[in-house]
Parts: sequence; C-alpha cells; structure tokens
Amino acid sequence: MNNSLLKTETQDLHDRIEHVMHAHLLFSNQFTEIHYQHFMLKSYSYIHAIVDKVSMAWPEFSEILEQKRLALREDLAHLQLTPDESAALAITSTDKHYKLGLIYIVLGAMLGNKMILSKLKEYPAFEGFPFAYLSRHQDQLSSIWKDFQSRINQLDATELQHVIQGARDGYLFFGE
Repeated sequence: MNNSLLKTETQDLHDRIEHVMHAHLLFSNQFTEIHYQHFMLKSYSYIHAIVDKVSMAWPEFSEILEQKRLALREDLAHLQLTPDESAALAITSTDKHYKLGLIYIVLGAMLGNKMILSKLKEYPAFEGFPFAYLSRHQDQLSSIWKDFQSRINQLDATELQHVIQGARDGYLFFGE
C-alpha cells in the first residue's frame, strides 16, 4: 500500500527529526522546558512556512493547518516566546502531490503529539501549560488520519513519488 511506502521512504528523516527534537529525553524523564520551547518554535516555523503554500492545492487541510498555527501561537505566548515569522520554505515544485507530502509531516506529527502530550502531563514542571498545539484535533485524529491514508492509497506511482519528495524536503526543512 502507498501509505506503507511513504512511511518507509521517509523513515530515516523522521528518525533524524525525533533525535533533533530530543524525543529520547521525553521517555527518560529528562525533557526540559528548553526542549519544549525548541519543539514549539520548530513546529511553528514549519507550519507557518507551509500553510499559505499548500492551502490552495489542498483547501480541505487548510483549516487544520491554520488551527495548528493558532494553537502554536497560544503555546508560544504562554512560553513568552516570539516566533520567527520570516521562516521561509523555498518550494520550487508546483505539484499538488509534492505539497501533500509537506502536509503529511503535520498530520503524522499529530499521531506522535498524542503520546507526547500524555508524557508531558506527567512532568510536574509542565503543570499549567496549555498544550494547545499538542491537544488540538486529538478528538478528530482518527478520522483525519484515515481520510489522509485513504487519499494516499489512491495515488498512482508518479503522484506518490511527488508526495514522498515533498515529505523528505519538509523533514529536511523542519530539521534545519
């Protein structure tokens, strides 16, 4: 199935992002507010950089992306951080399936966010944090992800390769 191939073809970069975001520290109870700040800033930069570029091609995902961006602003305000609004992602491809690959990273992250949210709620240092980004759309996650997977599985080989390239480029941008 296409969704398995997409995951396999991007797994190396996904794993690199987990390392950059210090995911291993989360599960060894060593994740700090500094790590969380870095995670929120990187997530904001990525979503902010892609939302306007992908929304025309995939309007059905624009509301989710915009709500995630607003949720990140709420979390950053709680942290008293000002995001870098100038982050730019040079997208040279006009292919809509390439842009779907950029969206894949955000939707896939929502799966991990559920686990991250659960773990951070165990940390006394994070008591009172809004966790707006991590918790947004969790109640709809199953249907959002199933719809996305169904869409991926309907693609032909060329379209899927564009999605894979978009996801790989998106991961590289996220990890910068």
